[in-house]
Amino acid sequence: MNYLQLAFEQSLFSVGISRPNPAVGAVVVKDGIVVGKGRTQRPGNAHAEVMALRDAGELARGAAIYVTLEPCCHYGRTPPCTKAIIEAGIKEVYFAHADPNPLVRGKSRSILEEAGIKVFEGEEACERAVADTGWDDSCSHDGCKVLSGNPAAMAGEPETRAEAIAEARMLFHEIERFFEAYDFYVRNKATFVEIKSAISQEGYMGAVVSGAKGTVRNAPLKITAQGANCWNHELRAMSDAILVGAGTVLADNPLLDVRLAQGNNPVKIIWAGHHEFSADEVATLRVFQAPVEEGKAPLVFTCVPQPALDKLNAGEAPAAENFAIEVVALSNASFVANWHEMHANLSARGMHRLMVEPGARLAAEIFKCGLWNRLDLWQSSDPAVDRALESSGADGLAYPEFPTALVARESFMLGPDVLTVYSR
Repeated sequence: MNYLQLAFEQSLFSVGISRPNPAVGAVVVKDGIVVGKGRTQRPGNAHAEVMALRDAGELARGAAIYVTLEPCCHYGRTPPCTKAIIEAGIKEVYFAHADPNPLVRGKSRSILEEAGIKVFEGEEACERAVADTGWDDSCSHDGCKVLSGNPAAMAGEPETRAEAIAEARMLFHEIERFFEAYDFYVRNKATFVEIKSAISQEGYMGAVVSGAKGTVRNAPLKITAQGANCWNHELRAMSDAILVGAGTVLADNPLLDVRLAQGNNPVKIIWAGHHEFSADEVATLRVFQAPVEEGKAPLVFTCVPQPALDKLNAGEAPAAENFAIEVVALSNASFVANWHEMHANLSARGMHRLMVEPGARLAAEIFKCGLWNRLDLWQSSDPAVDRALESSGADGLAYPEFPTALVARESFMLGPDVLTVYSR
C-alpha cells in the first residue's frame, strides 16, 4: 500500500466541498497502521490534517502524517495546520505537492523542521510512503502488499518493491495533475478549463440522423471502451463542475454524475446558448430531474429567457424534492464575450477545474474563443465503431478543426483507446 494514495483518495471527496480552498486529504500512520483519516471541510472548518489528527487522537503522538498538499502555516479562517501537527506530537510529515501560495510555500517545511519533525516532499515523499512491512522481492503470490491505485490506469499489481516505487512515481504525477487546476487558480484567480472529447478511428464524434420533412438531429455514438470511461469519470470526480451544451443534453440525455469512480459529483452546468428548453424537455431530461445535492444546484447559462425552468424553480412543474436550478442570463452579442462572462462567474465562485464535454458546435466555438487550458482527446483504434456507424445509415459528425499552436504533452493507450493530452 501507499499511504499517500490513501490520502489522495480522501482528497477526492473534498472536491466541490472545500472550495475556494484546495481539496486535500491526509492520513496518520503509527507502527504501519492507519490510525486517522481526514479531508478538508467547508471553508471556515477544519483542514485535512486537523481532521486526521482528531481521528487519530492520542495515537498521533510519535506517528507520521501523509498529506497530499503542503500543510498551511498561517492564520486564516482557521489556525495553521503546522501548529496542530507540532502540538499533536507528529514525528514525520510527508506531503506530495508544494503549495503555490506564497504564504505557505517552503515556509511550512522550515517551521516543522525547526520543531524537530522530519519532512519529506514531492516524489521522494511518494516513494517513502510505500509501506515496507511484508515486502519480499522473491514473492509472487497474492499475499504481497500492493499499491491501491486506480486499476484502470495500472497494467497490473506490483509484485516487488521496485514496481511499487515505480507506481509511487506515477502517483506523484497523478497528484501533480490533480493540483494543477488549484495552482492555476492561485496564480490567476481563474478557473482551469479542461475539455474532454472522444472520436472514432475515422475522426467522428457522433452521428447525424435524418428525420421526417428533411430534419436532422445529432445522435450519440458509443466510441470508447470501459477503461477510458472510468478515466473520464475520475476526471469528473476531480472537477468542481462539468459543462455540456444544450445539443449534448438533447442528444444524449446524460446524468453528468460520477458512477465509475470514487469521489463527489461535480456541479452540472448547461450551456443553453440560444436554445429555450420546452416544458416537455424539462420534464424528460435527466439533468433537470435528478435530486440535487446540497450546494450543487445545476447552472444554466442562457442567452434567451427560460420560462419552463422558471416554472420548475417555482414548483409549478414536476421535479425531484427540493430541486432547484440557477439560471444565469448572458446578454452579450458574441459567444466569446458570453464564454468569458461565464468563466468569470465560475472563477468568482471559487471553482478550480471546469470539465467540458462539448458537442461539435460548442467545441468549435471554444477553440475559436481560446479560453481553455487542456484538451483530453480519446481516439478509438477499434474499426468496429466506424463500421457500426456506416451500417446504421447515419452520417458521421466530424470533430471540429483543431486550433493552431497545440502542444501534445503526453499520450497513452488504454484498451482499444488512445488518449492524447494537448495544451495551448
